[in-house]
Amino acid sequence: MSFNRFILEEQYKKVKGLGDRLELMKQQIDWKPFIPLVKGVFHDDKETGGRPHTDELVVVRSMLLQAWYNLSDPELEFQCHDRLSFRNFLGFPEQIPDFTTIWKIRDRLEETGVDKQIWDELQHQLDVKGFEIKKGTIQDASFIEADLGKKRYSKEKKTRKKGEPAEYTEKQLQHMDKDGSFSVKHGQVHYGYKSIIKLDVDQHLIRDFDVTTASVHDSDIDLAKSDEVIYRDKAFTGKQTKAKGNGSMKRGILTPHEILRNKRICRKRAPGERPFSVIKRVFKGDRTQVKILGRVRVKEMFKYFAYDLYQLVTLERKRLAVAR
Repeated sequence: MSFNRFILEEQYKKVKGLGDRLELMKQQIDWKPFIPLVKGVFHDDKETGGRPHTDELVVVRSMLLQAWYNLSDPELEFQCHDRLSFRNFLGFPEQIPDFTTIWKIRDRLEETGVDKQIWDELQHQLDVKGFEIKKGTIQDASFIEADLGKKRYSKEKKTRKKGEPAEYTEKQLQHMDKDGSFSVKHGQVHYGYKSIIKLDVDQHLIRDFDVTTASVHDSDIDLAKSDEVIYRDKAFTGKQTKAKGNGSMKRGILTPHEILRNKRICRKRAPGERPFSVIKRVFKGDRTQVKILGRVRVKEMFKYFAYDLYQLVTLERKRLAVAR
């Protein structure tokens, strides 16, 4: 152990004594299986050579910190140097990746499909811990707001009135959001993307997700599996599902029996709102700071990863409270 690390760990003891939720979240899963997954995105093996790459666990944990605290890449780099709780969560590494490294690694995770492997490994560990889906699942969706770009929007509005195409330089095109779209819900206009999640009825852990542009209707995405019962809101009325049990609410003129059925389903699916509430209010993650659907998807995956760890701590605290 280096002298610098010894000093940092001594200073962290006071922070831990005050209560550090990050330390609790670090204890919830086995981190070792993520190492070979992330290692595959680097190009510094013995045959080709190259600079030593960033520690794989530092990569995963850095992106989780970014999700919990809604940090930009430059702010993430600063906070990882500045905060003892962040240093401890990362494992007190000798080197912390700079913001350009984080950006490049995130792109590589998406390009190679390793982001999906990371998610699958998390789900496997949840099953091993005894959190298999037993009583059914809940599907719900929420908007991910994006920066519209007022100058671009104003320019396109003027050119449409003139009947002319909007022209942009190559540099402007590189910075434009090509995948974001508009959607209107309850009279409110949204621009950006849409997040669809599936969580289990028992533990309220997120078990699957999808990310689309905002204009895609909720009912066009079915995350159910053939051996599940899935509960969904009225947007799915009349929509088929792969699930063996379709617990979608009905709308229109309803019989007394259908009204009671809707109420039962509503009680079942109500917890589906909690992940979005935690992500938006606790993590401050209601907006995306990146553009292009693939990049948004990777960042959302880490938000759901972060939420599941957050929920595991909540479940552990409930278990300990009952045991007393």
